[in-house]
Amino acid sequence: MSDYLIQPLAEGQQEEALQLMRRIFEPSLHSIFFLHPETTLVVRFEGKLVGGLNLDVYRVNTQVTMGYLGWLYIDEQHRGKGLAGRLIDEALIFLRDLGCTDAAGCVEGDNPASFRQLEQRGFAIRSLSFQLKRYRLGVAKVWSHASRFFDMGYFFWQSSLKEEQATPYPTNLSAYVRTVLGNTLAFSLLVLGWNIPALLSLPWTQGKADSEPTLLLLIPMLALSVRTLSMLLVARIHKLPVVYRGWDTAYVAAYLAPLLLGIPFPNPGNLYIRGSDWSPKEQAKPLFAMGLASTVSLALLSLLVPHPYVVMLLLLDTFFSKYPFCGFNASRIWRGKRTLAILPALITLVCCTLLLVY
Repeated sequence: MSDYLIQPLAEGQQEEALQLMRRIFEPSLHSIFFLHPETTLVVRFEGKLVGGLNLDVYRVNTQVTMGYLGWLYIDEQHRGKGLAGRLIDEALIFLRDLGCTDAAGCVEGDNPASFRQLEQRGFAIRSLSFQLKRYRLGVAKVWSHASRFFDMGYFFWQSSLKEEQATPYPTNLSAYVRTVLGNTLAFSLLVLGWNIPALLSLPWTQGKADSEPTLLLLIPMLALSVRTLSMLLVARIHKLPVVYRGWDTAYVAAYLAPLLLGIPFPNPGNLYIRGSDWSPKEQAKPLFAMGLASTVSLALLSLLVPHPYVVMLLLLDTFFSKYPFCGFNASRIWRGKRTLAILPALITLVCCTLLLVY
């Protein structure tokens, strides 16, 4: 380990760091790479750059200076040597020396390895209410710097570098109730016609005249309940401890889509394996089964209640697997064997075909 040297990125090394990032991260993420040479720490081994942690330091408001832990990357041949933890430890010292009050990072909900690194260093998932209270109007700047406005299934981890800030993150029933209420409120923009396409009388906004608004407003709760309960049943069969978490930044899309486009965009949150002592590879089968349960239950519901909200959630949960849609069950369905993923894909396509024909 003494042969590994962690230091700030030197002048002229930016391209080497970017090349390493491109080899490690999937192409769909390349467009949101950031690298600030003055606040990037790298790992060198025998003169070669083998890892790094790109930090973003900026002023949020008069009380908060953020040190954001962005892209952390280790060359495959050098993993398993504790370099990720060493980089984070060095980064926290580095950020304190720069006068940062907060350190934060965003991690996808099925990434327990990153959870462990952050939990061991005093980080915790912070709710939307915490973010608004802590950063006030500066929350927009925090999301902008972290490319967070439209990510789904990523959670905001924060640690105070100045004082302790313990606050519980809502989970399970509390998180579910908030998610249902948030989705119902966004859905009401369609039901009540409070959106731009409806004001312009565009064709897809003209529903049946005899539709009862009160009953329509129950659709998000029905769809989210069917989806969540079916996944919970599968988790129980596999004896998998799970926790329900809502999403925060996905509400941007959930409200803008109805308001500007006149179409629903469900923000369902998800069931996640509890804790950080597990591996996505080892739990690939039960995670796939949970995703399949969602597809089957939503497909059946869409045939019984053929509403665009249900169909949109079915499509998102089956086909939308890449950033920024990683939190949907499609990422679990397509992460493993592609031959298995054909089944939920066929179920969804058959369901949509039946809806179009009949």
